[in-house]
Amino acid sequence: MVLINGVDSLVWAQSVSSKKQLPWQTELVNRYTQNRKRTLALALQNNWPLYKNYSNHRVFRLQEVDVLGQPVYYSLHNVEAARGTRTVALQGGGSLAISLSGSSPAMAGRLGLWDGGRVLESHQEFSGTTTKGAKITQKDNITGVNDHTTHLAGTLVGKGVNPLAKGMAYGAQLSVWDYTDDVTELLTAAPNLLLSNHAYGPVVGWVYNASRPGTDSNLKWEWWGNTTISATEDYLFGFYTSKAQDLDRIAYNNPYFLMVRSADNKRSETGPPTGTAYYLRNTTTQSTIARSRNDAYDVIPAEATAKNVLTIGAADVTYANANVPTLVGSTAFSGWGPTDDGRIKPDLLGIGSDVLSSIGTSNTDYGNYSGTSMASANVSGSLFLLQELYARQRASGLPASGQFMRAATLKGLALHTADRPNPAAGPDYRQGWGLLNTEAAARLLLNEELAHLVLEQSLIAGNTYSRSIVAQGNEPLIVTLSWTDPEGVATSVVPSSVDSPTPKLINDLDLRISDGQQTNLPFALDPAKPAQAASRGDNVRDNVEQVYIANPVAGKTYTITVSHKGKMTYSSQPYSLIVSGLHRVNCQLTATTIPARDTTICPGATLALQAGNYSANLHYQWFLNGTILAGGASSGYQATQAGSYTLRITDDNGCSATSQPILVQTRTTAVTLSPTGNQWLCRTDTSVHLVATSPGGTPLTGTTFEWLLNNSVIANAQASTFNATQAGNYQVRITQDGCQALSAETTIQLSSVNAIDLMPEETELSLPKGATVTLKAPIDTSYTYQWYRNESALANATDYRLSVSTEGTYKVRVTQHNCVGWSTNRLVQSATVSTTIADPAGIFIFYPNPTENTISIRYTNPVAKQVQVSLFDLNGVLRQPVLSIKASNGKFEGDFLIQSLPAGTYILRLADGSGIQIGRFIKK
Repeated sequence: MVLINGVDSLVWAQSVSSKKQLPWQTELVNRYTQNRKRTLALALQNNWPLYKNYSNHRVFRLQEVDVLGQPVYYSLHNVEAARGTRTVALQGGGSLAISLSGSSPAMAGRLGLWDGGRVLESHQEFSGTTTKGAKITQKDNITGVNDHTTHLAGTLVGKGVNPLAKGMAYGAQLSVWDYTDDVTELLTAAPNLLLSNHAYGPVVGWVYNASRPGTDSNLKWEWWGNTTISATEDYLFGFYTSKAQDLDRIAYNNPYFLMVRSADNKRSETGPPTGTAYYLRNTTTQSTIARSRNDAYDVIPAEATAKNVLTIGAADVTYANANVPTLVGSTAFSGWGPTDDGRIKPDLLGIGSDVLSSIGTSNTDYGNYSGTSMASANVSGSLFLLQELYARQRASGLPASGQFMRAATLKGLALHTADRPNPAAGPDYRQGWGLLNTEAAARLLLNEELAHLVLEQSLIAGNTYSRSIVAQGNEPLIVTLSWTDPEGVATSVVPSSVDSPTPKLINDLDLRISDGQQTNLPFALDPAKPAQAASRGDNVRDNVEQVYIANPVAGKTYTITVSHKGKMTYSSQPYSLIVSGLHRVNCQLTATTIPARDTTICPGATLALQAGNYSANLHYQWFLNGTILAGGASSGYQATQAGSYTLRITDDNGCSATSQPILVQTRTTAVTLSPTGNQWLCRTDTSVHLVATSPGGTPLTGTTFEWLLNNSVIANAQASTFNATQAGNYQVRITQDGCQALSAETTIQLSSVNAIDLMPEETELSLPKGATVTLKAPIDTSYTYQWYRNESALANATDYRLSVSTEGTYKVRVTQHNCVGWSTNRLVQSATVSTTIADPAGIFIFYPNPTENTISIRYTNPVAKQVQVSLFDLNGVLRQPVLSIKASNGKFEGDFLIQSLPAGTYILRLADGSGIQIGRFIKK
């Protein structure tokens, strides 16, 4: 069996089921749907309120009718949290340097929250999107924004805009549901989730309703127990209800999904003085009968008693220094166990006092709330980071779908590494297994000293699992067994079932550790003596067992066995084992890399990283900024990104070593060419001055230059400037410390205004009396015109043609961008014979421009019969056979095929017998 970081590789990746709904799921959905319809019908019939607003923002909401026909109302259980559970060690800047935030692609959509309303999604802690979409996704149609829900969402995933209110998994996405119809919603959502938070439950025991009228504070107490089942206590405390059974069934059928529930806050609501009147529920009926005061053990109600959920109480902590909490115990309000059958509840404690987080009153508001609700969110968000770490460790080659821990593994890991004042004393019914220590759990998974082992196995009915281990000594040997048990039998709601001790455990697994002479038993608690410390014995109640050997013998071999009692439900039972205190392998490995020092690479380049030591029995993992690289499982890696690279090598004995980090930086090499865009050479004896600079405009130093014209290197051009005297596309390539950069193109074009010929071609024209003649200049869309007579500009004479009826010397000034050219003169004189020179007014069009393969000619002239089109280069060389086009309804159409022509600027000359028109185009 191959070991990776001391974690057994025999694990299953979570997959999303595509099966149709199973019969038990259909039955469950139908049952809850019918109950909901019956509840609403009875509410209308009996005038039960659907909502009841109490003081301190408490809202009771009608959920269902119990088996006795009584309404069941739900209520909510109302940067210190991250510090108290040491989650800060996993976050960015934390002591473990693993920078977890819940943002890994594999974690998207895997964290859920069921609560009493809608999150204020526009709050600054949730606004914007993650790489996988919106940070908050409300999955149902609830409309009312709820402070409690917004507060828990902030504790789970708040971005940290206010650093004191940063969530545990501050980079994660969160899916949110209202708690109405939670069971049917869980059926659908569970296959895609890893964790969900539930900080609500039925209204039970004593409730102080400050909104009742009057000034007598005692008459504001209400008793919510069902007096037909018990006259003195609320039977729901510790009671394994049918809903708890359904939650266990959902958990068993979704083995990677862990529901986290709050333990409620009932120890702070203890009722009025004995003999004082109070109200029964939210009615006007008073009573003075003495009832249980909710102030000691067995005050965790209903769904929180499910076996496979993680039930969370609130811790009372002090701090010896900045980030090291000391657990004093649970808070005065936090619910205590056990369950009626004696199981350990709460399982764990989180930070639930004065937790600062977002609230729903505005996009920038925050509030300090206390309660097991806050503690549950603290734990849920922290455990999500542990799943991210586990997936990241196994992500090599699986960047989008890493493997996850089973829910039983995650639960066992959290309990195994929890802080408690005296670990050897075991768990108790007040604080469970202790205060969550996320840092210790992460260190166990990282397993850098090879002191730990995580196994996920399955026990076949009738079999026993055994494994030998060697103890390190000088530290405890701790083994924790955890499994997701099939759903138990719901307790019957009858008076004789109150505080029923009948175990709800179905598959009773047993953990033992033997040294060959003595067998060590797990912790066990006695529900009949709830204040008594744990003893060692046969635990027949819990689906978590732990054997704790405080002083194992160094180097001694111990044998772990897992077996089961009686008949096993189903053919096998999956389980998880977590072991600490293993003998360390004498590791002599040293990891080195080639290159061994920080390196700078060019943009777009690749750096070949290579292990300095290679052996067939070594396993390699490359890391970038602490994250395992996909495809980084060989002795070499091609680095293309900037960052800190490290190499971890592990041999077949599990011995590992990590190299010193290599900082790879990408040099910023860039060049800007100015002027940019299109530039013009007005004459062949002029030039355009090109300058190469940095993008900020500063001179480039320590640089070599290479100038290019139409992608070809220009000989003897190695300065930072260049005077361009030819048309074409110019670039400059620079080299700095071996890295090259190429500028954008500057296109230089030769102006065509240097030789402007007018039509008619005759330089002297005789104009009969009363006649006119039309002078025409070449047409180009980039030209502007100004006509002159006898050296004086003519008003409004800005067209390419001019109609002349007066004697004089005429010429036209043609401007093309910044270039100016003049035509030859035309002398117009009076003639003795009267004639008129026709002006056909032809329209010359050619396209596309610029072009690559073809230039199309279009000419319209109702008088002309045939035109001749010639194609010249800028040196006046005819580059194509003359195109002769005959008229078709006064239109002329033709094409030049120019694929073979080199890139550059070309001239088109069209003659129609009465005039000439000139055009210019660019060949790409």
